[in-house]
Amino acid sequence: MVFSISTLFVIVIFFSCTPKEKTLSPEVKNSDENISTNIIEPGFTHAVYFWLKKDNPELLDEFVKEGLPKLAKVPSIQSVSWGPPASTSRDVIDGSYDLAWIVNFANAEDQDKYQVAPLHLEFVEKYKSLFEKVQVYDNIVEHYHTD
Repeated sequence: MVFSISTLFVIVIFFSCTPKEKTLSPEVKNSDENISTNIIEPGFTHAVYFWLKKDNPELLDEFVKEGLPKLAKVPSIQSVSWGPPASTSRDVIDGSYDLAWIVNFANAEDQDKYQVAPLHLEFVEKYKSLFEKVQVYDNIVEHYHTD
């Protein structure tokens, strides 16, 4: 079957504009009565890994006990978690960081708002002297599973 360029263009536009399903079809959902699988709207995850200097124990303590909880209150954040690396050991695991900060947003625009939020800017300014290294991984969440 041969398609013209304009026909292909229309097909591509149609499929790229088709709304995504929020839940699986009933056939898939009920394939196992004990499992309820939902797919929610795509989102955006911002994962920050900190390697921290230990030369200012008071500021480091404040960073963990006050700074991170305060930063978690940025309005565009959907959910946030933080903590040290797990004590797992496999070749593919990098546990060399001191603390991970994992933030979920509804979309990239909300993450952009977070970057310029006064609480975020104040946090970076106040605690940047503690950061030996910071590595960030941002990703689009295309699928999210919840029971």
